[in-house]
Parts: sequence; structure tokens; C-alpha cells
Amino acid sequence: MCRKPVCGSCLWYAESGERLCPEDAAIWRASGRTVFPPERYAEGIPHSEASSAAPVPDQAPYRGNSVDVTALVATAIGLSGIASCFGLAYAIPFVAFALGLIGWLQAKDSINPGRTRLLSGVGMASGGVFLLGGFLFVTLCLACFILSLAAPGNRTVTFGASTPTPFFFVTPTP
Repeated sequence: MCRKPVCGSCLWYAESGERLCPEDAAIWRASGRTVFPPERYAEGIPHSEASSAAPVPDQAPYRGNSVDVTALVATAIGLSGIASCFGLAYAIPFVAFALGLIGWLQAKDSINPGRTRLLSGVGMASGGVFLLGGFLFVTLCLACFILSLAAPGNRTVTFGASTPTPFFFVTPTP
């Protein structure tokens, strides 16, 4: 099914009820399937002058389905996650990566699979870069903490008058 706009007087029908353009109807007839010509239902079909007079332009700024929109949203969220580091912005890369992955896995169902894979890849990459940076930062902090515990040093603790005690700790009295 090509989904191109066809006026009611040119619309063919398959036996299963599917609507066909004249080119698809010819292909179906050549393959031996039953199709019905427009004249069979012409009286009951209101003619659509809008679709035949002004068809959808081929060069629309953005044409797509829900999978394409998912990839576009993943890209927008991923790039905004890299650009912002305030408040709850740390959660944005998770959403960008997840939506990009969904778009990538379902790209075959989109109108333009190449564009969908590109946008999904940008969404996953931008979210992934932010997540990788956060993971490396946490790993570095943990490594520094573990190394500071393992480093040899003078670990004697003295209690006495010369040891200052912060005001919020109770000072033991002898």
C-alpha cells in the first residue's frame, strides 16, 4: 500500500476491503487477486476535491510517524541533557538513551528508516556520553576513596587537651 492520496472516483478496492490506488490495483490484478473498480462504489463515495486538487507536497519540512517522532524527541532530550546540568537534568540522558534505543530498534517501521536511525543514534550517543561521564566520575571518586583507605600512613589517634573537637561532638571528660 503506497498511501498516496487518491480521489474517490479513482479509488479501487480489494476483496478484503483495502483501498488501492490505480497502480497498486493493476499490480494486484496482475497477481490474480480480486479487486473492484471505482465504478462499483462510485455512487456511494463522496468525491474528495481537496485531495485531488491539492495533494500533500513531497518536500514537507518533516514527515514521519510515531517512530520518527520518538527518534526526534530522543535527539532533543539528549542534546538538552548535555547542555544543562542543573536540577533534575541528570535524569534527561536516561530518557534520551531509552527513547533513542526504542527508535533505533523500531526504525524499520518508520517512514524514513535512515533518518530515524541517525536521530536515534544522536539521542543514544548524547545521552550515553553524559551517562558515561557520570559513571567515570563516580568510579574515580570511589577509586580515590579506596586508595585513601589503603594508603599507609600515621593512623594514631590521640585524645587530650591538644586535640580540637568540633562543637557538635560530645567531648568525653576524664
